[in-house]
Amino acid sequence: MLAKSHVVVGAAGYAGFCALTGMRPQPEAMGWAVLGALLPDIDHPGSAVGQRLDFIAKPLAAVVGHRGVTHSLLAIAACVAALWFYGLSAALVAPLAIGYLSHLAADALTPSGVPLLWPVKRRYTFPLTVPTGSLWEYLIVGALALAAAWLNGYHVPRHWFRALDGLLP
Repeated sequence: MLAKSHVVVGAAGYAGFCALTGMRPQPEAMGWAVLGALLPDIDHPGSAVGQRLDFIAKPLAAVVGHRGVTHSLLAIAACVAALWFYGLSAALVAPLAIGYLSHLAADALTPSGVPLLWPVKRRYTFPLTVPTGSLWEYLIVGALALAAAWLNGYHVPRHWFRALDGLLP
């Protein structure tokens, strides 16, 4: 998926988590969720995070390639453990982990899939996959954003959906 899609999916994932747990989304935590949603692409020097941290991205890409270890459950566990070890609070580590997981779920929607159980080489995908940058990607990401907003009480005005008149109750 595209970086902007990962940002929206990470934010929506955190907002959805807040709605399901009765928490109110916090701006700082939302920022950590968005960072987590971009972080797995540190293994790609051309990615949004890879361009900013190219001194990490270039060697990592040369050693493990894109969608390797950084797109696995092992990477999430290591990242969470490292942040807790360095004293980051659970209130910020949890949103980062949610964002990271959202990235893996979003990439599992693409035909390339993700190696969740790295070093096992098998790539996991959802039964339905969509090409990166396609109209389907935008529709899925938009639907997730609207669902997260609705779950948090930010109801979308009806006039946004005039094209759907007659289909909605």
